[in-house]
Amino acid sequence: MRVMQLSDFHLRGDGELSFGVADTVKGFRLCLDHVKGLDPQPDIIIVSGDLADNGNPVAYEMVRKGLEELSPPVYVLPGNHDKRELMLTMLKGFCPVKEDIAPYICYTLEDNPVRIVVFDTIGQGKHSGYFDPPVQAWLEKQLALYPDKPTLLFTHHPPFTTGMGMMDEPFEGVEKLEAILKNYPNVRLCCGHIHRGIVTKWAGVTTITTPPVSMTIDLDLSPEGGDTFVMATPGYTLHHYFDGQINSHFCLIPSQATFSGPHPFAGSENPH
Repeated sequence: MRVMQLSDFHLRGDGELSFGVADTVKGFRLCLDHVKGLDPQPDIIIVSGDLADNGNPVAYEMVRKGLEELSPPVYVLPGNHDKRELMLTMLKGFCPVKEDIAPYICYTLEDNPVRIVVFDTIGQGKHSGYFDPPVQAWLEKQLALYPDKPTLLFTHHPPFTTGMGMMDEPFEGVEKLEAILKNYPNVRLCCGHIHRGIVTKWAGVTTITTPPVSMTIDLDLSPEGGDTFVMATPGYTLHHYFDGQINSHFCLIPSQATFSGPHPFAGSENPH
């Protein structure tokens, strides 16, 4: 089973460059063309947040039309630059949320060799992660249903510290998430947000952040690090369930990357 994880499109929808530098519409098209050309195709695609750069409805319409071009089933979750309300209306078919947890964008995908669980970590209008009590209860219940089945758990914000000070913000409710995951070694936690591929172990489970489709954070392991990006080669992660294990491959999307930068993350807001 092949599960592709895309993340961080940052589409604006107003014709402007994201953060004044990145042509994310062009990058999105490049990503779509790459995915359509893959053989074999992934079985499922998960987009782990920041589909839009500022919750623009035009951006979500571009996302919808673009994702509809892809052959595998595609599912999405929100990042801090997204707007839940618009995602639930404009991208409803890509986020099958049940009424018991709405408006949080949380859901599971069953009937596959690997179980997929998606949960929402955004605090609308905030940059940092939030693990709200309704989501805590929902996630604990869902993981308890199949404690031994291989599970890919997707969210936007990583709970671990990266060493890049500006990205290591407080994560509200992170202690509860840690307490839950310690009981489920069958889980692999897969995140976006960091715009870099990182692998670590947190709360006893393998935890990764995926390379981004748009803009790679400059590796600056200092208190001021994590607030600039370079125009590097875009990427994604392919989670491959094979021979009873999950291998997570960091993959590149061929492009004419300029590697210009570092550029500041400036001129964008998290939508309320």
